Amino acid sequence: MPRSAETPAPLLQATALTRHFPITQGMLLRRRTGAVRAVDGVDLAVRRGETLGIVGESGCGKSTLASLLMAMDRPTSGTVRIDGRDPFSLSAPELRALRRQVQMVLQDPYTSLNPRMTAGQIVGEPFAVHPDAVPRADRGRRVAELLETVGLDPAHRDRYPHQFSGGQRQRLGIARALALGPQLLLCDEPVSALDVSVQAQVLNLLQNLRRDLDLACVFISHDLAVVQHLCDRIAVMYLGKIVETGTREQIYLTPRHPYTRALLAAAPVPDPRRRTADGTHLLDGDLPSPASPPEGCRFRTRCPSAREECRVEPDLRPREGSDHPTACHFPVDTTTWRTNA
Repeated sequence: MPRSAETPAPLLQATALTRHFPITQGMLLRRRTGAVRAVDGVDLAVRRGETLGIVGESGCGKSTLASLLMAMDRPTSGTVRIDGRDPFSLSAPELRALRRQVQMVLQDPYTSLNPRMTAGQIVGEPFAVHPDAVPRADRGRRVAELLETVGLDPAHRDRYPHQFSGGQRQRLGIARALALGPQLLLCDEPVSALDVSVQAQVLNLLQNLRRDLDLACVFISHDLAVVQHLCDRIAVMYLGKIVETGTREQIYLTPRHPYTRALLAAAPVPDPRRRTADGTHLLDGDLPSPASPPEGCRFRTRCPSAREECRVEPDLRPREGSDHPTACHFPVDTTTWRTNA
């Protein structure tokens, strides 16, 4: 009997990932008085060729998590592994080589591009950092190919960022990210700064690139409609923690965590009367401070179903009657949920 193939290791994996920023007081003798728990024990994995969406309100730690996954910031504790390697244990040349596999598309396409560089210089800049990636004689041709790949005219390579529209600038950022042939793109709110009419074009481009280049992708957003369009799996983040994770169908058709349901219920729909037809409670109040999160379940101060048991922190695991992990002692009944589709 043939031996079954082993499951390949994730391309990107985070285990018990934590990032706390110290709070200090005093002018001369500074002393630590607390910490901002931006990311507080996150586990996630991204397999080759798949797209993982990370969603949550502003201030829940999504961008800090992105910096940790890119090895741009060192975690307080926990580990990150890129293609099985710990980036924080590598030498500078080894880390530079590893970072070629993971590239980032930033939120604001205007501030992330050097206004003094032309489009061709911007897209070709990675070749100056990694001169062995493409021979010098072939770089002009490669830049033209990259511009065409993202739907830009190579004849406009001598234009500056201010001469492009917002959507075109984001395409420039994507072309630059693709220059080194990465295996994974980390997209941090890549369409939130764009007009609604342009967002769909950039999302379709990312979807096509993922399919054509067999890219893995981590897509960070607060817009659930965007994540639903693009992602295979979704992780819902609240106050530094993952509170629910599953496939796109599991999260949108059978959400179990009250926070996930509140996010879905708050998403714009053509008929507002349908939004709360299932009686889902919309979010009240502001996100608590990550410097002093609530005891136990961090969502309990805003949860309509909070009980005394919620003062004990729930672990992220599949609950009774569910096929995906939820960090909730009393997950909501899936039979009451109605989709907005």
